[in-house]
Amino acid sequence: MSGAVRISRFVFSFMTALVALTSLPALAGVVFFDTTAAMRSAAGYPISNRTSVTWAYANRSAEAVCAMYGYARGMYTGEQAGELMGVHCLTHDSVVWMDVPGGDIRRWAWWQDGVTNLDQQGAFYAQAAASAECGNRGYGTGFLTGFQNGSADFMGLNCIPRDGVQYAGARTDDTRFTGLSPNYNPRYAPWWSLRSVSNQVCQYYGYETGVMWTFANSGTYPVLSLGFICFS
Repeated sequence: MSGAVRISRFVFSFMTALVALTSLPALAGVVFFDTTAAMRSAAGYPISNRTSVTWAYANRSAEAVCAMYGYARGMYTGEQAGELMGVHCLTHDSVVWMDVPGGDIRRWAWWQDGVTNLDQQGAFYAQAAASAECGNRGYGTGFLTGFQNGSADFMGLNCIPRDGVQYAGARTDDTRFTGLSPNYNPRYAPWWSLRSVSNQVCQYYGYETGVMWTFANSGTYPVLSLGFICFS
């Protein structure tokens, strides 16, 4: 990074994306590329518009797209330009996947009481609970895969090693980040907004991506202080 904030990376042509996909995954870390509607459909989880799907469906779709191209896990960036949607794929040696009992996720205060179906859970609450559970297991942060075994009550969880993360913060009135505003509230923000803001903040600090894991009152109503955990 040269100090500039990357708001959107949809400057690559489709051919550039294809060239990137034909290359072998990097030794470790996070890899970005654009996905087309055809790629998402081929992975089994089509998305035409980011606003039409839940965070859990989007995570399942990103996982499937990344797996299709040899990566371990992934998350969409939250950005969309036409049919193109950016995705961050994680290489196999940069993330740890596990199935965890649903009760382990639901025990965290961030989780909305009474919600058992992932697709019905708020995007921020699900992310905050996943990050807390990964931290409890000795990792730096993490995110839910979006996959759930309802009968056995298990949820897929991706955790990022502690030595690969960095904490960052921003206030909702920080004008450096176009996704924020003084009235921005994670409780009600759609999944794609949370992902976009997380990328904006983490990329400002020199990391490829990250997750929003907490927020608190700033002392100036209605401005909030947001907490992020970033990784590359």
